[in-house]
Amino acid sequence: MSIVREHYMEMNNNRLKELLHKYLEGSASEQEVREVDDWYRSFDTHAGLTDQLTASEKDTLEQLLLLRIRTAISEAAPARVVRMRTRHWVAAAVVAAVLGIGGYYAVQRMHPAPQAIALTETSNRSGIRRISLPDSSVVWLNFDSKVHFSQAGIHAAREVWLEGEGYFEVRPQDNNAFTVHAGKLDVQVLGTSFNVDAYSPARAVTVTVVNGKVAVGAGAGRTTLTANQQAVFTTATGGITTQAITAADCSAWTTGQLVFRKATFQDIAMRLERRYNTHIRFGSPEVANALLTASFEEREPLTGVLGKLCAIYGFKYKEEANATYVVYK
Repeated sequence: MSIVREHYMEMNNNRLKELLHKYLEGSASEQEVREVDDWYRSFDTHAGLTDQLTASEKDTLEQLLLLRIRTAISEAAPARVVRMRTRHWVAAAVVAAVLGIGGYYAVQRMHPAPQAIALTETSNRSGIRRISLPDSSVVWLNFDSKVHFSQAGIHAAREVWLEGEGYFEVRPQDNNAFTVHAGKLDVQVLGTSFNVDAYSPARAVTVTVVNGKVAVGAGAGRTTLTANQQAVFTTATGGITTQAITAADCSAWTTGQLVFRKATFQDIAMRLERRYNTHIRFGSPEVANALLTASFEEREPLTGVLGKLCAIYGFKYKEEANATYVVYK
């Protein structure tokens, strides 16, 4: 092993994560930045520099590198973008090759969520969560939902990846759009309030605007929504349909309310299952597909909700073992 390679292998063992952490935060000195840059360039002739890293350390390295690449590109001045983009993308490609990972392609595509995502917030079945994002925007996560985002800084690219349902209040930033990725659908805004239901992204994603304006798109299809409009993206066809709606109904869950407008009993049951941590079955398709309109306060027990919903059509329900309920005619 050459002296040069030994030097960089030693740097990997003793200095690599410390330097990358500083480089990522932007707190590295000029000398430390040069050291990282020299390390990047060393890949040209020394492809085994990460051989002594553990799998966990390699994963950490990948995430730090890709997040730094993303931050550098988004924050670079226009005159520097081309130089930084080329330099860091090449570095990422080399790192991906050395580590045996697909990170380079994640940087190129950025959808679905790349390994560069720094933080994940989850709302389990114990309650609704309110989360402040790095740019001071706010998201409420409904039961059993998750949001991924970067902590790259207030002026960096503003992107989040949503699983489940989230209500967003986006802080305006001139010329810096806020993007939500939900399944195959992208929602882009500058500053507004809207709800995204992506509990079943393989089937459909629903976007409802409370105020402001959003652009909703998937592939070549794209539409614009304003207050009290809703778009439904059907995954199987790739089509987007829009309709007028009372947007407040779709965000009522953020205060604990349950509001259903011409929803099938089966769709309602899916929400009740998450809220009450239970399982609901139906005695027939007729019961499952019945359309219902109703609203309930936060503290309404499940038995009260089921009883009132069943009363609309004269249905019945019974409780079985393991917190399972059966609704039948």
